[in-house]
Amino acid sequence: MQDTLRTRMGWLHAWVGFAAGLVLFCVFATGCLAMFDTELTRWCQPEAPPQTDTFSPRSLDRLLPDVQDLIAQGEKPFITLPSLRDPYLRLQHHDGYEFLTVPYNPQTGERLAARVTVGGTFFYNLHYTMRTGIYGETLIALAGLALLVTIGSGVIIHLKGLVSDLTLLRPFASRLRAWLDVHVVASVPFLPFIVLMAYSGTFIRARTLFPPVSYTASIENVFRTPAPSVPETPEKQPAPPSRPFPPLAPILSEAERTLGTGQVGFILFLSQSILVSRTDASGPLLTREHVDFSPVDGHVLRHVLLPSPITHTQQVLDGLHYARWTGYGMRWLYFLSGVMGAIMFASGSVIFLMKRRRQSGRKIMFRIAEGLAIGSIVGFLMATVAFFWANRLLPIALHDRPFAEGYVFLAVWVLSMVAGLGWSGLHRPFQGWKIQLFCLGTLGFFLTPLDLATRPGASLFHAPTVFAATDLVALLVALVSFQMARRL
Repeated sequence: MQDTLRTRMGWLHAWVGFAAGLVLFCVFATGCLAMFDTELTRWCQPEAPPQTDTFSPRSLDRLLPDVQDLIAQGEKPFITLPSLRDPYLRLQHHDGYEFLTVPYNPQTGERLAARVTVGGTFFYNLHYTMRTGIYGETLIALAGLALLVTIGSGVIIHLKGLVSDLTLLRPFASRLRAWLDVHVVASVPFLPFIVLMAYSGTFIRARTLFPPVSYTASIENVFRTPAPSVPETPEKQPAPPSRPFPPLAPILSEAERTLGTGQVGFILFLSQSILVSRTDASGPLLTREHVDFSPVDGHVLRHVLLPSPITHTQQVLDGLHYARWTGYGMRWLYFLSGVMGAIMFASGSVIFLMKRRRQSGRKIMFRIAEGLAIGSIVGFLMATVAFFWANRLLPIALHDRPFAEGYVFLAVWVLSMVAGLGWSGLHRPFQGWKIQLFCLGTLGFFLTPLDLATRPGASLFHAPTVFAATDLVALLVALVSFQMARRL
């Protein structure tokens, strides 16, 4: 009975794991980068000095003309206050595709001459939508459910030999045995983290699986006679001219009396109110507590706090998943755990292909599966490093520069996928793996020289942490890529 159960669980683990694993590899890889999205944005704006002046509330008023301009364009801008992770004032808005950010001097309110970039929020958006909106959110929520199924079946499979598998690592054994050891060692010690991320991420995006609209009603609407069409209105309409905002320094001071000193994260400008929100770094609960002020004279309108048990549950899961309240030590632990999760999916996909190569290696579906694996694993990492190359090499004055960065990422990823399918279709998959691993290693290895050559005032002997950490991680990826290509 147990052998039958393990056999069935093995089939479930293999097929569900491979089908969802290629997507989940990208999700966990981007989740690692999203942990340092703010720092990556700073890397993508090298013109902004690593150190700046201390924050003065009076500098907020210098940003109001730019705020008014964005409101006149129909945007909903918000000012992010300086923090330990980011010392600048930032004026941000979502243009319907990206969160665009402009840094300002926190002491004077003077705009810094930094390049326009999508920055680290590119990977944050990619993490939970795959850049396809609600369809991507639904896909990733389904992949999260598949991950929970894969973990449960994997535990049943390895339960008997769990201790021996964990204590015996054989990197120089046969390829299949070595990959199995990597898969187990990368997954089992980090299972609590992986389960937490899978459960909380699926919970956060549950609305995509269980929308508040009845499925039956949606099906009935298909058979109803459509109403006469009306001209569509644009999503964003220019706002009517508005009166000047009141000074922000007294508003910030009043908000801190309610939220606490140093507990304000951002100031959002709406048509009927100025919303001052608690910082996400205030604690494990992502509360979204805020104080609203009148945009006319700055008096307090309301203090919004959501204290219900259901809301607290969501706030706890949001806080644990996003981890915006943690220090750098915990962030690096999240990063390491996410890396091990990505290795788990990559190694599992390789094992799936290796076990079936002898029997199914000539079949077209196997060729397609291996080509997709090459593009989804190596190609995705190559596109990620290419994004940072594009950030530094694209002309600063280029129109729609943030979109161009994203297009470079997408172009490299698609080309990698096509090349992987081509090599696999020609029955030379090892050539495909090896060539793309060497390309990834080359891009990662030379990212540090590129950073030093394109960063104003860069010095090899004094690299600010934000830049040094990014370059060293890219260098580590390059060395691992070269080693893997050599072993193939």
